[in-house]
Amino acid sequence: MGLYEYMMLSDTEQWSDLWENGTFLTHHIEADKKYALYALYDFFVEVELHCRTDKIIGKNHFKTGKLLDRYAGSIDINNSLD
Repeated sequence: MGLYEYMMLSDTEQWSDLWENGTFLTHHIEADKKYALYALYDFFVEVELHCRTDKIIGKNHFKTGKLLDRYAGSIDINNSLD
């Protein structure tokens, strides 16, 4: 499945697909938020969590760009989607 097809799924289907098929790669912590990065098919999904409660507050999906830059140096992105 590609990113476009994933985005066409309902929110519930996207979460199910991520939990069933995604591979956790790394995390990033900021002052008030935590981010968990997953590889899914040929793209990435970033799960945003509240720092104190660990409750999910959002998600982003992308292949490259500024959101991926926050993980530079923490994993080898080139080998993550194999």
